[in-house]
Amino acid sequence: MIHQKIPHYTDSILTQEMARIDLEDCPVVVTWFTNQKNKQSVVHSHPYHEIILPISGSNVLYSFQGSLYTLHPGEMVFFPAEIYHSGRYTITNTVSDRLVIQITTEFWDQTIRQAGIADPSWQNSIVILNGESASMWDLRGLFERMAQVPYVRKSYQRTMLGCELMELQLFINQLVEEQHTQAPTSTSLLISKAVEYIREHYTDPALTAASLAESTFTSREHLSRSFKEYTMESIHGYICNLRMQHCRREIAAGESILNACTNSGFSNYSSFLKSFQKLYGMTPTQYRATLKSLGEMKKGDVSG
Repeated sequence: MIHQKIPHYTDSILTQEMARIDLEDCPVVVTWFTNQKNKQSVVHSHPYHEIILPISGSNVLYSFQGSLYTLHPGEMVFFPAEIYHSGRYTITNTVSDRLVIQITTEFWDQTIRQAGIADPSWQNSIVILNGESASMWDLRGLFERMAQVPYVRKSYQRTMLGCELMELQLFINQLVEEQHTQAPTSTSLLISKAVEYIREHYTDPALTAASLAESTFTSREHLSRSFKEYTMESIHGYICNLRMQHCRREIAAGESILNACTNSGFSNYSSFLKSFQKLYGMTPTQYRATLKSLGEMKKGDVSG
């Protein structure tokens, strides 16, 4: 079975820190995710491009910049690096299975230049290819072939990945040009503006649901209802998630925990500590120790 060669995670969220480590030695990582108990992700971003193909089970709902995107099994979605999005995985069924490709931006840019595609505009936003086109060109088969590369000779791997990624990029480019794409299920200009405002100001401790409503010239009640509908998250939760991710990056970069907390927009240190442990199941100090341990393991792998 080909799936036996694909790393399989059930109800597990791959953190940005782990993802960065995984992609250091291999520019393309293929993973199989199953979600059942873990029904929804928090708002997050990645330092790499991500392509997702649901293979069975439930439809998946993604939120990005005030728009909702429904992804059916067999359809494919492309997420460019460093955009904030969230997903709900069990919309029409109790379980969902997805193949996920994560690609470093450097390797992506290198192969797309080699493919002769001149900076396509589609790579700067979400793209969904319809199921008929994805099936016709057997994109699932291409995903699975890419997953086999770690099992071939080390000296062959980068060349093989480059060829297969280039093939995928050319398929996406052609299908976008031929308009074999899916539009958002629904869009809210109000929430798009609200999300953009949050992204620009989330490190400001004064940013709250009330101040956001004032900035978007709407009532707090209406904004809160619409925000939850289009982002699958409360305003407070959305802001907190962005602040937490910023804080984790600061800690990973060597900043003190107190400074990381302050720099990320948290004004109450005690409340921050409780929220961090509730979200991640560990204290910031334990998180720093985990990062240090992972770094030492990485050095050991390299030296070995």
